[in-house]
Amino acid sequence: MRWTLATALLGLASASPVRKRDTVTAQVNFSNNTGTPEHLASGILYGVPDTLNQIPSHFYENIGYNYERAGGAQVASPGLGWIWGLTEYKNRFKSVLSNYETAREYDATFILLIHDLWGADGTQNSSAPYPGDDGDWTSWDEYLAQLFSDLKANDMTTALVVDLWNEPDSTTFWNRDQTQYLQCWGRTYYKFRDEFGTAVELSGPASAGEPLSDNTWWGAWASFVASNDSIPDQYAWHMESGTGDLLSAQAGLIYWREKYSLPAKLININEYAIYTEQVPAGSAWWISQLERIDAHGLRGNWLSGTDLHNYLASLLGTTDSVYHPNGDYQVYKYYHQNMTGYRVGTLPSTDLKLDAYATVGSDYARVLVGVRVDEGTWELELNDLPSLGLAESGSLDIHTYGFPVASDVHYGEVDGPTDLGWVEHTYSGGSVTFPVYQTDETTAYVFEFAV
Repeated sequence: MRWTLATALLGLASASPVRKRDTVTAQVNFSNNTGTPEHLASGILYGVPDTLNQIPSHFYENIGYNYERAGGAQVASPGLGWIWGLTEYKNRFKSVLSNYETAREYDATFILLIHDLWGADGTQNSSAPYPGDDGDWTSWDEYLAQLFSDLKANDMTTALVVDLWNEPDSTTFWNRDQTQYLQCWGRTYYKFRDEFGTAVELSGPASAGEPLSDNTWWGAWASFVASNDSIPDQYAWHMESGTGDLLSAQAGLIYWREKYSLPAKLININEYAIYTEQVPAGSAWWISQLERIDAHGLRGNWLSGTDLHNYLASLLGTTDSVYHPNGDYQVYKYYHQNMTGYRVGTLPSTDLKLDAYATVGSDYARVLVGVRVDEGTWELELNDLPSLGLAESGSLDIHTYGFPVASDVHYGEVDGPTDLGWVEHTYSGGSVTFPVYQTDETTAYVFEFAV
């Protein structure tokens, strides 16, 4: 895997001369135009209240909210899902419909979690049934028929993606063997295709584990969907272990695709970042990772009960029932509103702790950096400055902003970044390098300069 990662890193730097790298230096290559910004990381898992318009619209708009993923999980009874009765299903479906309507109000794509509507949301007891138990698919087929009817009756087929199950490699959500899951996958895939054709996109496997080349669970899944011709429209998995990186995971996906002749598809990391990483530094790191491999991403949600359906997946807090942004929110707001123009290629530090996302607009080049929940000193190298119309050597004035947290890290109010002033940097050879002092585990930074 080290060889694969190194190859991927080299490929990303191909538009610029290859430079010797140490473990602490991240790079930006300004001559490598990687396309128009689409704020790929601005999706969320749950986080939307079941009461329409409870959260004021500007909180959605300012971050470029573009993906929502929900299925009515942890709604209080009545609302426990299909396996507990039709009334329980219908109340859970009301939550789904409300979340879908919110997503569509902001032109966001909605990912439907059919395992939650079924009732396997992690709160089910040990006697809860699963699709295909003892070879009996009757209840599952009846459930799908009801779901199809409800989707059509409520015009819920626009911008709809269906996850065919959530984390089927985890006993929390699928407490059966993989063979039964694969049978469920194939059966459900074709029922959706027969009912909706390609109008509804299908996603999966939404696994807890990454598609690394030594992940035999992923190998069995890839082999099955190839032989069964049930290839999803989106390859989805989760990055919530607190370790791992998207370059390695992408390389693993390519390994399985090539082994089983599977086509390239959109990648959706529809749960990313553990709770401790949901701070400005961690979010900047994840934004950089997702943008590098052109993957959509949805923030993980580590809350439960009614809080699961609130706070935009821990981007907001409240004071006297009035919503306010936290420090993490300000990163996503800047990412959406300020990082415009075109993206450019970046490389993380080889210790994979410092990462960067960079854009070039009509007025400024902007580099967002984050360290993955650690302290220390790293370096940022800005290469190919002449490609921006700057001189080969001279001085460069760089403006720095910090994105701090409040004393209540996840829910304390932060109304904007901190202006840390301008610093003049002398440079030569079309490149400038300067230190990034990470004196805490939470603060992200932005470096701007005129172009």
